Amino acid sequence: MATVCKHHVTACMASADHRQISKRALLERAGINPQLLQRRGQRFHTEQVARLFKSVQDSLDDEFMGFTESPCRVGLFATMAELVCRCATLGELLERALNFYNLVNRDIVMSLTRNHQRAAISFIMRRPELDSEHFMAEWWLVIWHRFPSWYIGEPIRLQETHFTFAEPAHRDELEVMFPTQLSFNRPTNQLVFDAHYLDMPLRRNTLQLTEYLTNMPADLMTIPGSADTLESQIERHISQRQPGRLAFLSLEDMAALLDMSVQTLHRRLAASDTSYQKIKDNLRREMAIQQLIEQRMTVEQVAERVGYSESRSFSRAFKHWTGVTPREYCKQRSARG
Repeated sequence: MATVCKHHVTACMASADHRQISKRALLERAGINPQLLQRRGQRFHTEQVARLFKSVQDSLDDEFMGFTESPCRVGLFATMAELVCRCATLGELLERALNFYNLVNRDIVMSLTRNHQRAAISFIMRRPELDSEHFMAEWWLVIWHRFPSWYIGEPIRLQETHFTFAEPAHRDELEVMFPTQLSFNRPTNQLVFDAHYLDMPLRRNTLQLTEYLTNMPADLMTIPGSADTLESQIERHISQRQPGRLAFLSLEDMAALLDMSVQTLHRRLAASDTSYQKIKDNLRREMAIQQLIEQRMTVEQVAERVGYSESRSFSRAFKHWTGVTPREYCKQRSARG
């Protein structure tokens, strides 16, 4: 699981204030304990943040989350993705996709250019003052890097990333999101990459696209190549041991399975700002939410499946993760229909 910094969690809800939408309700709906936003350096996993993004979009019926003058109706991205799925090359896909957005909205003006060996996807926000924290500009750049990369089956290696705004305090986060040379105060927001990518064939079919759209926006947040991280390897080992439930190995057994010492495992996880306990807790939280909501299991059943011998211990942990008890979380979801 990739993680997202606190800045993007708070920034995505900026428009909620103007629409009289409760930020606390949005956070709890996403399974995020609002009190965690008070912690310096707090990070959140993509599944949590994806639920938050989708909750904001659904509450506003706006895929642009209130950061443009006119809303972009929920479902428009999926419509675009389905329209371009039969293109032969990435260049053809991008031309059609960007033309589509330029036709249906006037708030984000997009273009694709090719100059000898370099290509660029560029856009400007017509009303940048509505996006004062630059959340939408950064998120739109993420989308137009991750989505094309997914379609060709490999990460597009960026040569440069340009931003129209000044260097922000969270520059370090942008260096993770866009692992390339960053440039600020530029005329357009822009992704620059080798032009050979435009000639690459698409490697996804309609069934794969359907699954991808179902998992959005979580898949868009995943940095290409992150499935090979140590954290992801540990998650796979745990998740695949017993389908439908979590069966945890001891730290010593996990280190042996990964062919490293316990000390090396500790050190490498700490370098990624995580730990074996954090990984276990994140897996527990995500499976608990999925089984409570989608499979409608009882609290007792879920507690046993995620590795708790007592439902009371599970309820305390769940409240720590999300800010509400499992039963309160289910009631909130049921009230929204």
